[in-house]
Amino acid sequence: MHSKIKKTLKGINPLKIGILSDYRNIIISFALSAGVFYLVSFLEDIVYHVYIQNHYLIIHTIIEFASIIMYIASFLVIFYVGERDRRLRMKVLAGVLLFVGAIDFWHTFSYDGMPGLIVDSSKQSATLYWIIGRLGFAGGILISSFIPIRIKIKNTKTWAIAGIPLFLSLFILFYVSYFPDNFPLLFKEGYGLTKTKQFLEYIIIVMLVISFTMFLIEYRNTKAEVLPLFLSALIISIFSELSFINYFNVYDSYNLLGHIYKLIASYAIFKVLFIFNIDFPYSRLDRAEREISRYANNLEELVRLRTEEINEASLDMVRDMEYAKSIQKAIMPIKHNRYDSLEVYSEYIPYEKIGGDFYGFIDLNYDKLAFFIGDVAGHGIPAAMMTVFMNQKINTEKIFQEGPNKIYSPKKVLTNLYKEYNKTDFPLEMYAVMLYGIYNRKNKVLTFSSAGLNTYPLIYKEEGIVEILKHTGFPICKYDKDFKPDFKDYEIPLTEGDKVLLYTDGIVDLPNRRGEFFGEARLKKVFKEYGHLPPEKLSQEILKRLRSFAQGVKVNDDIHYIIMEVI
Repeated sequence: MHSKIKKTLKGINPLKIGILSDYRNIIISFALSAGVFYLVSFLEDIVYHVYIQNHYLIIHTIIEFASIIMYIASFLVIFYVGERDRRLRMKVLAGVLLFVGAIDFWHTFSYDGMPGLIVDSSKQSATLYWIIGRLGFAGGILISSFIPIRIKIKNTKTWAIAGIPLFLSLFILFYVSYFPDNFPLLFKEGYGLTKTKQFLEYIIIVMLVISFTMFLIEYRNTKAEVLPLFLSALIISIFSELSFINYFNVYDSYNLLGHIYKLIASYAIFKVLFIFNIDFPYSRLDRAEREISRYANNLEELVRLRTEEINEASLDMVRDMEYAKSIQKAIMPIKHNRYDSLEVYSEYIPYEKIGGDFYGFIDLNYDKLAFFIGDVAGHGIPAAMMTVFMNQKINTEKIFQEGPNKIYSPKKVLTNLYKEYNKTDFPLEMYAVMLYGIYNRKNKVLTFSSAGLNTYPLIYKEEGIVEILKHTGFPICKYDKDFKPDFKDYEIPLTEGDKVLLYTDGIVDLPNRRGEFFGEARLKKVFKEYGHLPPEKLSQEILKRLRSFAQGVKVNDDIHYIIMEVI
């Protein structure tokens, strides 16, 4: 049994089921309307009846007034949306429904047996108003079906939406009342509908069928929620017109059936326009409110989860920074060291966990000691990675030239470093300034070359004199590939007791609360005052002066300097 069910289900096309589901209301409306109409036709001998005039007029008046109320209400829904809805189709429908409502009002009071409005009521005038109203209805629906829903008008003329239909309906009222002979006969007593009336009814049906087709195509393309109900209203309106083709007496069953169809169709149209303009926006608002409420209920949980993610990412970043700090620290020399006749002491306080300054000492041979100090543009991990590059290239590119006793001069080392840097993929905005030198321990001569370091080394002589070593140079950066910077060597003879202070701009650019900078003059003064102290003690005095000057102001650059003393 289960296998049979599976085979049956397997043969069903789910796409066809979906299509039938989409058009269900339209199919049901057609089936019910057609079923009632053909049932009345099939059982005509049994159900056909000509009602007593007074009884029929009560039913007719109630049905017509209900239809008129629906049309006017539909017009008011669109009219009072006003500036908020500029869709041309809606404005056309509003005008059409107001016109039809007014014409139906004239029709109701001109119906045979009613008191009339301007002149006495008659079957001819009632039929004229009816056919004009139905032509206006079908024609208006047809026009609106060719107007895409997305087309909007720039200026909404509310007076035109109400004024034009009312003017036309009043004009028709007076013209039909005073010039009825200008119209063809539509109904003959004892004969029924004339050929003209039947032809006009078929014209109305054709217009409604075309409108139905256009809106059906639109529904197939857009799946708009309200269109099935509107299409159902058009189907019912078509069967209403078919009923009015078949009546023989203005008080008979077919006439009553046509009015019932018309009432149902007018209610469906009202519901469509009410849903589209009033209920549908509020439904969307309710849905949005429910979604906001759901999000609000989950907001605390979402915030907690997002906070956990941020904290986890932050911890990962901190760990990465610590690893980078460890790597950077590992490639830097120890703070205090001695190389035969040269004692060195360095102080490095990075602005962040990892900085952009770098320095080092390399023992080249028994006579010569290389040193370097530099500053990379920026801070953090990118700057730290560049300092690693600088250390590696300096360490591998400067020792031998032609033989084991030949050493690159400082300017040659910087030239090679510049070339190597321009082979890399570092971004254009990254660069480094530095100073590279060699100290000859045998003759105590210091030779250095500058790659644009923006500070000048200071020399403290034993007599208490401080000299400034001025220099020029080109930064290690990405520039024209054919450009060859001209680096220069500077030679400085030193004697026992002389001290050399190398530093980056973090010291001279240190601010205080008054917005002043520490500057070279203050550094020179400290160096002159305490230059007689050993390197470590001298460093302590420099740091003490820096802290006293800054007075708690946050440091915004790396603090870095090297003290070298000839001993």
